[in-house]
Amino acid sequence: MSISLLSKRMLTVAPISFNSGVCITSVRAMIAAILILIIFIGTLIVIISEKVNETATVLFGMCLAGVVLFFEGIDFPDMLQLIQWDAIIFVTAMMIVVSVAGSSGMFRYIALLLVRGTKGDPRQVFLAFMNLVFVLSLVFDPLPTMLVMGSFTVEVCQALDIDFRPILISEVIVANFASIPSVVGSVPNLVIVVLAGIDVGLMFIALLPLTIIMYIVTVWYLLRYYKEKLVSGESSDVNLLMIIKPSVMIKSRHDFYLSIFALAILVLGFTLGPSVRLEASLIAMLVASGMLIFSHERAKDLLRRLSWDTVFFLIGLFGLIVALEQTGLITLLVDGFGAAIGDNPFLAILALIWIPGLVLSIVDNIPVAALLSPLAVSFGGGSQAVPLSLMIGANVGGYIIPFGDAPNMIAVNLAAEKGKPISFKEFTRIAFPLGLLHLIMGTIYMFALVFVLA
Repeated sequence: MSISLLSKRMLTVAPISFNSGVCITSVRAMIAAILILIIFIGTLIVIISEKVNETATVLFGMCLAGVVLFFEGIDFPDMLQLIQWDAIIFVTAMMIVVSVAGSSGMFRYIALLLVRGTKGDPRQVFLAFMNLVFVLSLVFDPLPTMLVMGSFTVEVCQALDIDFRPILISEVIVANFASIPSVVGSVPNLVIVVLAGIDVGLMFIALLPLTIIMYIVTVWYLLRYYKEKLVSGESSDVNLLMIIKPSVMIKSRHDFYLSIFALAILVLGFTLGPSVRLEASLIAMLVASGMLIFSHERAKDLLRRLSWDTVFFLIGLFGLIVALEQTGLITLLVDGFGAAIGDNPFLAILALIWIPGLVLSIVDNIPVAALLSPLAVSFGGGSQAVPLSLMIGANVGGYIIPFGDAPNMIAVNLAAEKGKPISFKEFTRIAFPLGLLHLIMGTIYMFALVFVLA
């Protein structure tokens, strides 16, 4: 996420004056704000209905919002300039990295190693996947984590005749909350660290214990919830998987070693980048483009395999968020809560956890983090625990509903492609109560942290 771009965006978030020079309090501007809010809510309703393609819906909604802003003096190109293109580039770059690594056979190689260690027991397979996701989430954003894990999760489950949907949903949940203590664990974390001036070392030390507690409770809950589904079917062929050497899964040793080197550079870059204010999007695209160059003639085919519908879904979603920001409605909501909170750190923690975690969970967590980060510094009388609370709300809010974040869409789309779609009801039935539980746990933990950091 570009820090300079985010700073510019924060300057434009306040209730703006439209072409006529009037503020949102004028009748004309208020009508425009209401129309865009209706478009936004209508778009979400259509997505929930699952009757129309999600990408087409958000792109259409973005264009309708663009028409409304056009009549208020904001041209469509100006609206597009405010879209978080750094986030789009980051997502695309990570898809390229995963595409090259996946085509090399790396993920099948890892999958076989995991299966051989679990002896094919469904519960052990589940635990192996969750452990790996938890570790990956400390250095990768949830989106690339799901891109890495999703494909070979399905492959392993199909070989063992296990329903992969419970594991995919569980991976999305773990990938999101496991990112809480790491500055490179998610793009919202990077945004919050920079805009709220959080000490990275303090953040990791203070929030890692909470994440571990969440993980233990979550895995225990998921194992009980999916007890009847984590069983092997009659067509399970564990013995066949056991006799296959993992090395035979490597399709291209050139790409395999290239992927190992590239992933090492990514981890190093994401770790050291924030200290020199180097954007994650630049690091990711530098590595991704380099991988394509060294892939030679296979680059075109690798690019065709990318999930372009996810990229355009994010463009449409960010476009809608820009339109909402230009109306000033989100800022009015945040400012209203800020006036009520004052210097009370406990009220501030409640607001920074529950507003992004529940109230604004329908909004992508990156712009929510950008909106709330500067306010987190002024909330709660300067307590260090207050801005850290936003990490919890922003990450938990990403999985509480299916369309809350891009990694959710990866899991949903992957399941649909494999003939076992994940419905909105099925996802929400497990993610929503777990999300509420995590928000409650996070609130109690941060209340206690107020006294520790006093």
